[in-house]
Amino acid sequence: MRFAIVAWALALFTVGSLGSGEAASLHPSHSIKGGFAQLSAERTSPDITQWMSQPIIVKRVHHAATIGRFAHSVLTRASLIAQRLTRSALRFLGVPYVFGGTTSAGFDCSGYVQHVFAMIGIHLPRTADAQYYAGARVRHLRPGDLVFFQTYEPGPSHVGIYLGHGRFVDASSSRGVMVSSLSDPYWANRYLGARNFISR
Repeated sequence: MRFAIVAWALALFTVGSLGSGEAASLHPSHSIKGGFAQLSAERTSPDITQWMSQPIIVKRVHHAATIGRFAHSVLTRASLIAQRLTRSALRFLGVPYVFGGTTSAGFDCSGYVQHVFAMIGIHLPRTADAQYYAGARVRHLRPGDLVFFQTYEPGPSHVGIYLGHGRFVDASSSRGVMVSSLSDPYWANRYLGARNFISR
């Protein structure tokens, strides 16, 4: 009887040791399918549970990194578009003002802006007030934004393209396409706000 009890205890200890030995010897490369461990409930231990959670953490970090890269690419793309836009805008310096003009033979303010944006594949409404209401509101000016002014009639009646450093390019009725300053008292007193047509 005493021998049977000892044999039973020895067998139980051996089985327990083998079971824990198997669990301890598990390696991620032997037990993962599609990024998750294929383990029975009996083999799961706190250590293995912690190990199994690591792929989830890695995925979250990877997902955050992907979002960061996407956001950076969007910002880079918007910056490149703004550079193309401002370069295109400055090509027309000196072109005379023509009321209703939409070509390089002569522009009015909104015809000029519409023409420059069309050169980079962005369609804008024809008039300054329609452009003002169609664009996205801007809090902090960046190159490529449109700046609007109230001049000869109530509401937005003049528009230019912001270049940065407080300057914008517009088709002025007195001097044609030129670079102007937002700090100029004439424009500062008539400034209404800015709008954006380039994704940020």
